[in-house]
Formats: sequence, C-alpha cells, structure tokens
Amino acid sequence: MRIVTTHTNTDFDALASMVACTSLYPGTVAILPSHIMPCVKAFLAIHQDLLRIQPRKQLDVDRVDSLIVVDANNWKRLDRMEELAQKDHLKIISWDHHMEGVTIQAGLEYREEVGATITLLLEEMERQDTPFTPMQATLFLLGIYDDTGGLTFTSATHRDARMVAFLLENGADLNIVAAYLSDTIDDLHSKVFSNMLTVARTIEMDGLNIGICAQPVKSGLTMLASLVSKYKDFKGLDAAFGIFITDHSKVMVIARSNSRGLDVGAVVRALGGGGHPAAGSAVVKGMALETVVERVEVLIQEVSQKDILAREIMSAPGRFVVDSALTMAQAKEIMENEKLNGVLVCDRQRFLGALSGETFMKAEKSFRMETSVKGFMKARVPVVTSGDSARKAIELMNLSDEGILPVVEDERVIGVLTRGNLILHIYNI
Repeated sequence: MRIVTTHTNTDFDALASMVACTSLYPGTVAILPSHIMPCVKAFLAIHQDLLRIQPRKQLDVDRVDSLIVVDANNWKRLDRMEELAQKDHLKIISWDHHMEGVTIQAGLEYREEVGATITLLLEEMERQDTPFTPMQATLFLLGIYDDTGGLTFTSATHRDARMVAFLLENGADLNIVAAYLSDTIDDLHSKVFSNMLTVARTIEMDGLNIGICAQPVKSGLTMLASLVSKYKDFKGLDAAFGIFITDHSKVMVIARSNSRGLDVGAVVRALGGGGHPAAGSAVVKGMALETVVERVEVLIQEVSQKDILAREIMSAPGRFVVDSALTMAQAKEIMENEKLNGVLVCDRQRFLGALSGETFMKAEKSFRMETSVKGFMKARVPVVTSGDSARKAIELMNLSDEGILPVVEDERVIGVLTRGNLILHIYNI
C-alpha cells in the first residue's frame, strides 16, 4: 500500500500537494493528519468527498510499504508515523520546498527553493500532461497563495507565479480562493491582538525594528499567525515575533518578516521549528515563557550577526575620491571621466564630505566652478562602517544624494558602497 501524507496543522499547500500526488501516482491513498488548519477544515467540509483522502485514524500502518511525504522533511512533523521510520525496505519519495532540518531520508527526493511545494508538483503534472479538474486547480491555487502570501512573500519565485497563471488558465476560481483565505478574526482573537499592541516591545538592531510580544493565550485559538502579521504591519515593523503559551509545557513561537527584514526562518529553525526568511513557527516544550523570550532574543542577535557585511561587498575607494584642494571644475572633470553621480571629498584619506551632481549644477549656475570643493561639499552624509550589514546600507542608500556610501573607519575612507554593489548583493549575482 502506498500512501501520501504531510505535516500536522496541515495548511493548503500541504493538502494541495497530497491531492496532486494522488493524480501523479495512481492508486496512492492520501492520509490526512488529525490536526489541520481551520481554513483547510472549512474547505474539506464541502470538498472532501471529491478528494481521495482518508483520516489518519483509519490507517493500518502495517499495510504501508511505500510512503510519499509532501511539504515536510522531519519525522516529528508527521502524525504518528514513527513506526514507518523503523520499517525496513520502506520506499520513500519526498516533495518539499523546505531546505533545512531534514530527517526523512528518501530514495527519491524533489526538494527545491520555491514558494510552495505544490509548485514543484504542478510543474511535474504539466510535464506529464496530468489532467485535473477546476476544483483541484482552485485547491492548488490556494496552496500557492497560502504559502506565498498571494505571491507577496520574499520566498515567492517566478516559478510560483508561472504556475498561478497555469492554474488560472485551467479553471481555478479566484473568488473561492479569496473566500477561504479570508483572515477575519473573532472577539477572542481581537482581544489577543489588542493585548499584543499593549504589551509588545520593539528592539532596534542593525537599522531594523523588531517587535516581540509574549503572552498567555487560551487553547484553541487558530489564527495567531494572522495576528502576528497584522501586528507587524500595523506597527510598521521589519519583523515580528509572537510568543504564546497555552499551558505550562508548550510555547508557540510565530514569526513574520518583510523583504528587507530579519531571516526569521533561521530563528525558528534553531528552536526546532521550520520556515523561510519571511515566515516561520516553532513549538517549544518544557521551557518557561520568559526563557523562550530570552532565547529568541539571543537567536535574533546571532542571525543578525550572520548578515553580509559592508566589507564583503564594498569597492575600492580610489576612483570615487577627490582631494580637498581641488576646485569644483577639477572635481567635475574627474567625476565625468569616471562616469559617477557623485564623489567623496577627502584630505589624505580623511573623510570630509561629498559632492553630488546637483551640487555641481548649482556651482555652475552661480559661476563658482573655481571655488574649492570644500565650499560646496555636504559634510553630513550617510556613512557605514566595514562591520555594518548590507541591509543597513540598503536603507541608508535611500538617504544618499550621491548614490554612494563611504565606508569609514577612524575617519578614513577604506571603501565605497555603490548602488551597483547593493544590486549585485540583493539579486545574488
């Protein structure tokens, strides 16, 4: 007997991936974990009869000789499948987009960094020309949108976007997708959110504002992840961590981040959870709420320290620097020859200020091009040190009229960060 299953607290990506496998691997039985997300439960209340799915409690593990695991890579995340982990000659196939924390060793593994696991399966279904119904197309679209925030998370890729178009071409209904991904909250959740705004605190690190909210909550609340996202957006934070305790033995950590924020996935993975740079979660057992908060803060610091630093991507300063003894005319000639938008003014490498193209225009209009550059330079400009993060440099570049950031140590320019340096970093070129 061949089965396909996924992680507990099953979301739409996991459900969609299971259903796709029943089409790609005829005869496969989909085993639904006991605990599923409320939105998935609502979907299955109407659609389950149209899908080849059995609940976990109906599974006879002894009959299983082949296993497909989707959207998960760790035995602990599955619903009571420990017996299979010890089974000799078990054939395992893995489809997943999580790259860390792998404990399930599969004979065949399809693991790639895309926004949703269902994207990988859809690409294979497209290649094999595997048929599917409009209802299934809608479920598959729910899977992509749920895991990529409607293609707004930084984990989303062009491959996810292409599969969205593919599904829309094949009958996926966006109205149904919007209905099941609605994040309307009830009174209990509203109280938690209100408390988050009251008790949360914000820490500043490397130019990022990171919110941390720790509080006890009642068991059974199902939309805490949505609350963390709302809290982050409402407060205008770069990243947010919701740390919730429901009893004395279990603490939930839910994290969300924006495109230039902290890699929250790395933080929650260190806690035994899973996720990607923009979103992640973990359940910590046997640790007090205060202790988990302290651990999260330490991990935030450690992850932040692993950022790419200015010294790793900066350029040599030579062609960007003009001597303070030069006139504006001489400095402009250098800037034009080097095809720069601005230059740095130094006195024997000691940084004094900067000149932008606009400054030269003002000097020309006032017929003062023979004036010393020190008379026109702007002394207060954004600078970075060699140990500052590239993320901080990206933020500061927005304040630079010259399009360059001097890397300064002991008042001396040791390097320069240009927009080109940062673009190469952002796109990992």
